[in-house]
Amino acid sequence: MDEVWGAANRCGAPAFEISHFVSHPSGFSMINFDLSLLTDDVADQYVWDWMDVRAEPLSAEDYLSFAENDLRDGRAARHLVNALSNVKKALHIRLEDICLGFGARDLGKLRNFPTLINYARECGLVAPRVLDRLNAMRNAVEHDYILPTESDIDTFLDVTHLFLAATDRWVSRRPCEVGCESVLVVHDSLNFELYKLDFDWSQGVAVLHFRECEARGVAPQKNIEYRSPSAEFFSCVRFALRNSD
Repeated sequence: MDEVWGAANRCGAPAFEISHFVSHPSGFSMINFDLSLLTDDVADQYVWDWMDVRAEPLSAEDYLSFAENDLRDGRAARHLVNALSNVKKALHIRLEDICLGFGARDLGKLRNFPTLINYARECGLVAPRVLDRLNAMRNAVEHDYILPTESDIDTFLDVTHLFLAATDRWVSRRPCEVGCESVLVVHDSLNFELYKLDFDWSQGVAVLHFRECEARGVAPQKNIEYRSPSAEFFSCVRFALRNSD
């Protein structure tokens, strides 16, 4: 029988009707939590770490520099085609690094450009639609032998500059733990509060941590774990990134 996680009125915070606790066929228990309750006012203190990005043999910045040099050397067809190729490489490397850094675990199912962009968007990262157009343009150049225009290359170069600059923020300041407040639940007649969301990015795991409000000594805890690429995992990532200043 389902056991309702109802509203609590202790722990000094507003109460919410947020979730329920159901029996799993294996005999274990599984918690369904309403992640829409992770609103901006729930986030409290943050802990950050950093993200590994590739610098060897070449980095995203290296390929972007190559594209700039291509255009500096001239604006003939050869320069435009080479610049487009290098811009795409710069974006592809940064997208791979960002996806791995935010829990993708491996790139086996994210090898093509559209799936990388989609993963980044699911995480809540800004990925302008012009990136889709860049990918379509590169495919047209490679497979249909279309010549890109100077205007297109200039636009793609500017957007790539902006994208790398925007994602540099997460390279040096990636949230790994978010303190939470004001979310309370009841389980087994005990009052629990959500006090922390943390991430194991290398394993693609997000964990919500609950503790009993009125326990003496070490408070009993309950955790809810979500794994990439589930919708619940992405909800946790978006919450963390949205409130990380």
